[in-house]
Amino acid sequence: MPVYSRKVQKTGGTTFIVSLPQEWVRNIGLKPHDELYMMEEPSGELILWPKFLDERESYEEGTVKIPADAGPEDILRLYISMYITGFNIIKLEFGETGYRHTKELKEMIRRWLVGVEIVSESFYGLVTQCLPTHDSLQPLKVIERMADLAASMQRDALYAIENNDEALARDIIERDYDVDRFYHFIVRQLNKGVSSPRRLATLGLKNIQEALSYIIVAKTIERAADHATSIANFMIRERRAKSPPPELIKAGYEASDLFTEAKTALLKTDVMKARQIMKKIELLERKLIEITQEEGVECEMDAAIHMLGRDIYRIVEYSSDICEATLNLGARYGVFTEKK
Repeated sequence: MPVYSRKVQKTGGTTFIVSLPQEWVRNIGLKPHDELYMMEEPSGELILWPKFLDERESYEEGTVKIPADAGPEDILRLYISMYITGFNIIKLEFGETGYRHTKELKEMIRRWLVGVEIVSESFYGLVTQCLPTHDSLQPLKVIERMADLAASMQRDALYAIENNDEALARDIIERDYDVDRFYHFIVRQLNKGVSSPRRLATLGLKNIQEALSYIIVAKTIERAADHATSIANFMIRERRAKSPPPELIKAGYEASDLFTEAKTALLKTDVMKARQIMKKIELLERKLIEITQEEGVECEMDAAIHMLGRDIYRIVEYSSDICEATLNLGARYGVFTEKK
């Protein structure tokens, strides 16, 4: 990556100018009267780029040639890879033999991903576009929505067990798709963001390390939602035959409360609050171990109830991971005082 050096010159009374490197102008395709954007970084650096680069980015295109034996799930995995990489136009080429499960594939794409529209389709291919209207949604807002949704899934799953509500349990399983959609979207956002300081700034982020922390947090929330889904599945498979101990359900609600508290500490970068939550988490983890051990003696380690306890325990662990991310972010910016 070349580094150019220029001297600042003064013209008129208060105007400072600097010339642009000829090599850069030629390589980028800059012409007279083209408009330039300039953005000041918190560190004092100034980032410069032509306006037409933003227009080009909206047409970044990727093509996937689909193997003849690929099923809808296989194609979806390939498509998600292109989506989270950051392509705005994604083409699927089915070849001369065509593809007979396009309807199912389109439904899966819409279910799993945010902001995707079908531009054109035929027996031989599919063209989609990822709408730029969502790109300005800041990662912290997405994380907040993910965490709120995951927390509501946890609480509702426990309520479904308490009240034998199978319909609610099945609704929770459907909600997990919404969390997955947010997860894929935020990974796409942050993957695009780390490609340049300019893109990071438009997402409200200061540096690449911050983006990486949010990717880890998003994955943590996605996994916590998976365990809420597993709790809901306990209701569907086992609840009518097996009743978990009330103290385990109570601990589940405590775990959900700590998960929400951890989210709030992250959003505020409240290091002191995160440390307090981690102490509560340690106490709840010990309580869960005691509950499952006692229940194991009475029920000869009933596998279903043991798994239910494990799901709750994992949610607690993920809450701790969110707190650790808060500590890491706070350490980088010297935030060691309690937020009001």
